[in-house]
Amino acid sequence: MSVQQTVEKFITEELLLGSRPQKIELDHDLIGTGFLDSLAVMQLILFIEERFNVKVADGEVLPDNFRTMARIVEFVENKQRAPQTA
Repeated sequence: MSVQQTVEKFITEELLLGSRPQKIELDHDLIGTGFLDSLAVMQLILFIEERFNVKVADGEVLPDNFRTMARIVEFVENKQRAPQTA
């Protein structure tokens, strides 16, 4: 399963309880439209860290990194390519 599919499945099944779209468009503003609030973003970050074995630094917890599916996928893929430090 791709990063996009994995993240989309988590968002629709775990964070959008009751309002599940069939597909989340890559450029849909998840934060601006209220799909994801601050608590949901934190849950998403924890999921990303656990599922993709990456560390999201405090300075990376920015709305722009999690605003759209395209940005989330790009963020995760960049983290996977970067050397991880403790």
